[in-house]
Amino acid sequence: MRIAYILSSLANSGPIIVAYDLVQLMVKNGHEVEVFYFDNKIQLKFPCPVHQISLKHKFPFDRFDIVHCHGLRPDLYILLRKPLSCKIPICTTIHSYMFEDHSYKYGKFLSKVTARIVLASTIRDDKIILLSQNMMQYYGKYLPASKLTYAYNTRICDNSASLSDSERSCLLKFKGHSVLLCSVSRLNARKGLHQIIRVLPFLENCKFCIVGDGEERWNLKTLAEDLGVSDRVLFVGAKPAGYRYLEYADIFVMPSYSEGFPLAMLEAASLGKVIVCSNIPVFRELFTDKEVTTFELDNTESLQVALLRAYKDRDSLSNNIRLKFNQSYSPVCFYDRHLDIYMNLISDKKKLK
Repeated sequence: MRIAYILSSLANSGPIIVAYDLVQLMVKNGHEVEVFYFDNKIQLKFPCPVHQISLKHKFPFDRFDIVHCHGLRPDLYILLRKPLSCKIPICTTIHSYMFEDHSYKYGKFLSKVTARIVLASTIRDDKIILLSQNMMQYYGKYLPASKLTYAYNTRICDNSASLSDSERSCLLKFKGHSVLLCSVSRLNARKGLHQIIRVLPFLENCKFCIVGDGEERWNLKTLAEDLGVSDRVLFVGAKPAGYRYLEYADIFVMPSYSEGFPLAMLEAASLGKVIVCSNIPVFRELFTDKEVTTFELDNTESLQVALLRAYKDRDSLSNNIRLKFNQSYSPVCFYDRHLDIYMNLISDKKKLK
């Protein structure tokens, strides 16, 4: 199969990482793949030909069996460039709960406009791939049900990757004999990391390592200082392959208010790490209480109980989460699901000829 992926850039960011994993698997399984991208942000090395384009470029639709977009600009490009007589199926992946995501970026009022613009850009796509069944229900109010399907994400972690000597020394010195909590994410309000800092005064034997950077970093540092726990919070900044830090973590935390399909959580699951996460719909769909421990958002007491339970039941939770990843979210599952979507799209297009 000849597959084209159209991306906003080659940056090391969530949606691009999903496409990167997908490209790796398609190439590994013998498909001919090319990647087209807009912005000159090149942080991931794709194992196939890559081409920088602009909205003005004409796209070689006839060279491919299917085209898969990730992001607003790729969808706008298809909206502008797809010929009326195009016989090649086009699909796109939506990576987040758009209205919630945009409300954190632009405010609740403006998000109603910006989110609808993004959704409108998918009008010429033949299929819209969502990340969960919950997301199917969410977008069923805004998009044609016949166009919607879903595919769970995966993560391909390099098991040989490890911390440098200086990174390891710094982390172990910080950890000492404490229970180490760890998060890996961009630092923004939607991630809810302040909730972990707020619970630290009640858990004197816990420390918190934050891997990532973003606009919320200053607020988190200020909060830690105000609560007198700044010596128990370590900001290591944005790091390549941030999952390398999880080897030394006792509990991975994801206290998000909204998530599409959290890649860092999949990384933790693939490594068999104990996970504590917020009790939001997508997490309830993906994992059971035998695999993760959940807490109620903005409820410090609930979070404290969840962390204590997770540490107490760490052996069984670790075994169960690794098993769940291998059964439901492995690279094989991810590849098979997308291949099935592609083949059905190609078959449907042929029937219309």
